[in-house]
Amino acid sequence: MNARMDTETRKGQILEAALNIVHKKGIGSLTLREIADSVGVSEAALFRHFKGKEDIVDSLASMVFDENQFYPKGEGTWRALENMLVWQLELFQKNPLHTSVLFQEDIFREFPSVKARFDLRRSSRASLIRQLVREGQHDGSFAGDIDGEAFSLMLMGSIRMAVLEWRHSDFSYDLRAKSAPLLKLLRKSLEV
Repeated sequence: MNARMDTETRKGQILEAALNIVHKKGIGSLTLREIADSVGVSEAALFRHFKGKEDIVDSLASMVFDENQFYPKGEGTWRALENMLVWQLELFQKNPLHTSVLFQEDIFREFPSVKARFDLRRSSRASLIRQLVREGQHDGSFAGDIDGEAFSLMLMGSIRMAVLEWRHSDFSYDLRAKSAPLLKLLRKSLEV
């Protein structure tokens, strides 16, 4: 039997167990019983920390979404775009199970509040990319005829497809190796 833990440690343990279950078995297999068994506590003990399954999934999504926020640091337009892609691939390389939340459509269908937050995150990221493209066009770094919306789809889609291929290979290679060829193609599409 596990010794009593402080609330934050136990919550973290519950969220990690939930993340592992979602990764290995999918969101459909995530039950309070499965989580409790994985953590080694009773189902009732879960209610000391969460209101129920939806609260656990929402907290899990918050944990993953919060860690996957990118903020440019004034390094210039291309450098910010480059850093965004490299940073995202490095973050997934360090936390491959996060992809089980960010790339799991079933979660979005079953939990509309998580989908709404994901959509907001995606929209915010696309807006940032469009803004960087406009800034690059304004300062002459990027071609003036680049469609910022199309470029944001291309950049975010490149990341998504690279991650999905990596997931399907059971994380069998270093995802970060995809950044150089992707960046080369993305850079060419912005050239004046």
